[in-house]
Amino acid sequence: MALDKILSAPRTLGALSLAGVLALSACGSGEGGTSEETAAPEKPSVGIDEELAALVPADIAEAGTVTIGVEASYPPAEYLDEDGETVLGFNIDLLDSALAKLGLESQWEPTNFDAIIIGVDTGKYDLGSSSFTITEERMEQVNMVSYFSSGTQWFTQAGNPQGVDPDNACGMRIAVQSDTTHDTDIEARSKACEDAGEEPISIQKFENQPLATETVVSGVNDASLADLPTSLYALEQTGEGVLEFVGEQYDAAPYGILTHQDDTELAEAVAAAFNAMIEDGTYEEILQGWDVTVGSLESSEVNPEVAE
Repeated sequence: MALDKILSAPRTLGALSLAGVLALSACGSGEGGTSEETAAPEKPSVGIDEELAALVPADIAEAGTVTIGVEASYPPAEYLDEDGETVLGFNIDLLDSALAKLGLESQWEPTNFDAIIIGVDTGKYDLGSSSFTITEERMEQVNMVSYFSSGTQWFTQAGNPQGVDPDNACGMRIAVQSDTTHDTDIEARSKACEDAGEEPISIQKFENQPLATETVVSGVNDASLADLPTSLYALEQTGEGVLEFVGEQYDAAPYGILTHQDDTELAEAVAAAFNAMIEDGTYEEILQGWDVTVGSLESSEVNPEVAE
């Protein structure tokens, strides 16, 4: 659902866990679902661009469908609908629309986050898309096509009862999703604490971000850190007075769609499709629908230079 629509949704945390609330909030407005106010925005209709479609590798074009590895528990970027199978989110709409321009259909295959790069490298998936921050290390394994930008945002219980400071979190209990850039971030901060003779950060790692967030809501952990759209979603979905941001977003960097290192041709085709969407307004329409225009890019590139 669009983040602005979440603000008008009723607060339903109560006895439900946050993970349950996030699952409910992902529901559509069909029979047995939630109200229309909480439905995902309608995906724009996108037709094939024959000139762009000609850029697609012949074997992919002949198949007509690409398999995409995704870790579908990172709302509002990618998450499962109420049927437990359909993947929704702004990342989904962006890539689906780019593929439509290329004359391709998508087959989203939910899996663990840390299995996606391996799956693309081994050929299990044609593409990977799961809010992957582009890094030099990842570009040594796969090609990455930029299409969105986000930084890291910390959050804690409202009022910050434990006095969490991201720049001095030694001894704090911090929850994070495993194998993400945030995992790397908090590990480095903990090592710096030890090097300075301070108590290390007590890091608890989780398979997905909603589980990590739930431990902050319950007070088991003092804080968590995630991409800005996901942190904002958690604050808005849990309701006023439950969570709050600590500090500001930092280290903003582009997200990347993954292709095999040897499949630069497909990567270039996807980048061309994103650039066509940016030019014709489809890209902005999708971001507006999800209320995440803060992360828009001016152009899409294959393996762009990034700050380390």
